[in-house]
Amino acid sequence: MIIRKYRSAKVAQLSARLTPMDLLVFLLAGLLVLAMFGLSGASEWDETLAKAKEEGKFVAVLGGGASRNYRPIFRAFEKKFGIRTVVSTGGGRRQADRILAERGAKKYKVDIFMVGPTSGVNRIIRNDAADPIPPELFLPEVVDKSKWYKGQHFYSDPQQKYIFAFAGRVNRSPIEMRFNTNKLSIEEAKKIDSMWTFLDKRFAGKIVAIPPGPGAGATYFTAMFHPDLGEKYLRRFFSPELNVKFSSDYRLISDGVAKGKYTMAIFAGSAGRDIDRLGRRGLPVASFALILERPVKERPTLQGTGAANNIMLIKGRPHPYAAKLFLNWFFSKEGQTLRHTMSERVPDQTFREDVTEQGKVNKAQMRKPGVDYVTIAHDPALVTKQIWAINQAAKLYKKSRGR
Repeated sequence: MIIRKYRSAKVAQLSARLTPMDLLVFLLAGLLVLAMFGLSGASEWDETLAKAKEEGKFVAVLGGGASRNYRPIFRAFEKKFGIRTVVSTGGGRRQADRILAERGAKKYKVDIFMVGPTSGVNRIIRNDAADPIPPELFLPEVVDKSKWYKGQHFYSDPQQKYIFAFAGRVNRSPIEMRFNTNKLSIEEAKKIDSMWTFLDKRFAGKIVAIPPGPGAGATYFTAMFHPDLGEKYLRRFFSPELNVKFSSDYRLISDGVAKGKYTMAIFAGSAGRDIDRLGRRGLPVASFALILERPVKERPTLQGTGAANNIMLIKGRPHPYAAKLFLNWFFSKEGQTLRHTMSERVPDQTFREDVTEQGKVNKAQMRKPGVDYVTIAHDPALVTKQIWAINQAAKLYKKSRGR
């Protein structure tokens, strides 16, 4: 307290000695400093843009969800900056295979990779094929964390620097489920108020899912650490009594639910979006989370775990300045607004708080003020245990089948 009074007195004495001219000088000096910071940012943007145009090309490899959504975004980038953009689409696991095979042959053809954290962590980071993202961010509106949800940048990797999560969806049910409306009516589904209901024997033999591993890792990771689910839920789900059909064939899963062979798909990975697409074509399917009028008893989650929500920089990328330019533009308010409005399908809501144009974002999956969502997939304390959680889920699965 004495120190504060002393400092206040000194400040008052100094202010009393300042003349109007002194104050003007201080003001001009402050404005000069601000101008220098602005010029510095503009200078880095101009330099990055000029060098990116010299490179003249940019290569992006997209996993499942990104493949289905973002080709128009890359075309917008190409048109805006005059940089030829080469986009490769496909499944995340196969795209990771491609990148690692090329690197094994000493070929470095890819600049960025949009992929879910399972393949990103277990394949790309583990093989030292990723570069940190923070050093490449320079645009003031991107670097300013106050413009992002909870005043932070979200990452989906244990080191919190390689897989930048720029968007996420609210799940009124912590585990996503799609169902055939002829087998389970929407009216009946609306009455379900807990994820544990799906473990009832009446659903035995009527559920399809993908096994723990690539493509479903993040989903099982969420269930493993959700405070209202955990290992107990997974043991029941994997048990022979429930007789779940497990398959890595996404087509089998989506067609099986759409045609009524299975009542529902749980832990379906990217096949869930395929089912959504079939629903938009008029087939009798629906998303459990979207028909709910209120969340289930288990706390709602907010997560961006798919390829459509995460991005990585590949080490040894051939067009570093074009990649840097894209990253800063894509994370800007303009880039994220275009992602909301121009995506081919339904994008998840950006983590940027200043993007007000929601475009094609599903309103039921948007954040609501005042709600504290469970963010397991981006919790640094839990993400470090992601590999353990996925392996543990796989062990539980194999044990339930006597393997």
